[in-house]
Amino acid sequence: MSIISTAVNAVLLVTVGIVLANILAETGIFSRLSLFTGPFCRVSGLSDACILSVIAMGVNATAGKSMLAEYYHDGTVTEREVIPVLIMGSFPVVLGESLFRVQLPAALVLLGPVVGGIYTGLNLFSSGIQALFALLYSRRFLAVPARAPAPVPPAPATALALNREVAISGCRKAVPTLRRVVPVTLAALIVFSLLSATGVMDGVAAAFDPLLRAIGLPGESAAALVAQFVHFSAGYAIVASLLSGGILTLETALVTLVLGSMVVITMIYIKYSVPLYLSLFGRFGVRVALVTYAASMAAKVVTVVLVFLLF
Repeated sequence: MSIISTAVNAVLLVTVGIVLANILAETGIFSRLSLFTGPFCRVSGLSDACILSVIAMGVNATAGKSMLAEYYHDGTVTEREVIPVLIMGSFPVVLGESLFRVQLPAALVLLGPVVGGIYTGLNLFSSGIQALFALLYSRRFLAVPARAPAPVPPAPATALALNREVAISGCRKAVPTLRRVVPVTLAALIVFSLLSATGVMDGVAAAFDPLLRAIGLPGESAAALVAQFVHFSAGYAIVASLLSGGILTLETALVTLVLGSMVVITMIYIKYSVPLYLSLFGRFGVRVALVTYAASMAAKVVTVVLVFLLF
């Protein structure tokens, strides 16, 4: 039943995100937002369509990525722009959908205001440096002097509309994307569930133990990392218990939490991101997944180093 529940929830989340993106596009709101993207385009060297996709990711991650894929397939966004945009979009995703709506409340309650607050700040720092380097990269390698803006639909002369006709039109336009995304997502979830049931994922979790010992963390930290394979809140609870028992210090607790977030990111990529990128971008989705995952891991390594330096 848990597999069925997970599959249903995943499909619902993906469906809602993609449908929402198409309905919002039909209302004309993104065309209106293009009036305000000029400064961001000049700073980053990216097109209006790219910046609109980043903004949309702050509202809903799947919606923004779906929008970017549509721009990519119709030629509005180039292949070279896709990966920097997705990396840049990690900051609004973490800031809005992932952090303040879900992880921050759980971190403050389970870890306390000090540890929970610092860890939240470290998550923002990690996603922020990804966005910064993506922006610098796009400015250095993608910006073209006197570059003509990418063709984004002009703002409609009429007022923004959200009615039954607009909703129906958005749902219809979402169908082709859903036909690509939903089957791949379901297949990935089934494979992941089989790996978990056969103990393969437990072996992956155990692989973290040598790393923990190499950086001076107590063996008990492995329990928190293994718990992250179940849910991030389970990892928070174990870290809180180890803190209260004096096994972890503030420094080792923060390092354990950051390493645990690397586990969470890995799980998200295996279960959701890789299937999503493959379904949205085709073969190019493999490179998208590898580069964005590597960027996330690199940012976390920098964050761990920062913790050792500051605490």
